[in-house]
Amino acid sequence: MKETEYELEVIGAWLIVAGTFINASGESINLIGEEELSYKLTGPGNAIEAAGNSLQAIGKSGHHEKKVSEFGSWLQAAGNSANAASRVYLLDGRKKDGHYLDVIGNVIQSLGASAEAIGTAAQKDREQLTAGNLLIASGSAVDGLSGIYFLKEHHAEGRALAWFGAYLQAVGALLAADAITSEGTS
Repeated sequence: MKETEYELEVIGAWLIVAGTFINASGESINLIGEEELSYKLTGPGNAIEAAGNSLQAIGKSGHHEKKVSEFGSWLQAAGNSANAASRVYLLDGRKKDGHYLDVIGNVIQSLGASAEAIGTAAQKDREQLTAGNLLIASGSAVDGLSGIYFLKEHHAEGRALAWFGAYLQAVGALLAADAITSEGTS
């Protein structure tokens, strides 16, 4: 792998970590009822994740053995972009539209992280990266489920699920970033 491509994957991975922790912080704030501040954090958090996913996809391009992972990175970028865009609707008071778009974004992100996990599972010595991507996929799915609770006006359950899903993603992102970074030292 060329050094620049590896650097794009590492930088992208750590941007995803930053974005997931900003997003998880926003979901924590939402637990205490600070909904508007939560949206102001989770929107940029998801946008940072999308930038990281895009850098990773670019870093993986041109490598036949990473095509499935590259596709997954692009899917995650699309899902995170939809999540970030949903915050515009939520901040504008258009809750139903915002929650629908957020659910769609989370489903797309979960599919992308699952594709990345499939792409790395068959490769040698990539168990930690696979586990990280599976946690991101699971967290995104839980976060998508939270949106359904919000749409049904079960806000307490929705907030709890969004918080749990966000922290699953943050732990997964941290595992994945550590695995990718460690590859350069071995």
